[in-house]
Amino acid sequence: MRVRIFGCKKFARLSSEQSDRQLTTSETRFLNRHRAVCLDCQEVESTTNCALNMLRMATLEAEVEPMFEDRVLRRLHVQQVRESLNYWSPALVGAGIACAVIFVTLQLASSAGSTARANLPAGQARLEISSRMSPKLELDRPPVLR
Repeated sequence: MRVRIFGCKKFARLSSEQSDRQLTTSETRFLNRHRAVCLDCQEVESTTNCALNMLRMATLEAEVEPMFEDRVLRRLHVQQVRESLNYWSPALVGAGIACAVIFVTLQLASSAGSTARANLPAGQARLEISSRMSPKLELDRPPVLR
């Protein structure tokens, strides 16, 4: 375990400010003296410098930025469209039509095969087909078989 030396906070502050402004001579001397005796601050400074260098190397080029902006704007537009009613309206209309078809089918099925209990022994049922369900075919002339 390493012992922290007095002035580590000041070193961290000055090390950070070094990239933003020109340090005074006394501040630069303090940094050099503290860096020579404090191994923890040396490690922190070298890690910070390495990370900053990696960020500088990974900066976006001018050609890449418009593509990035276009992708972000496209995703935002897609999200807004999906949240709107226009995106879901075809599905809602389809669901409504499907419900109507099911309702009509059930109505036709219930009216087509009605059971009658008249003059039948218990437990038996008779199927009655209404005349409106089965159309009559009328021919003008009889078919000719050859």
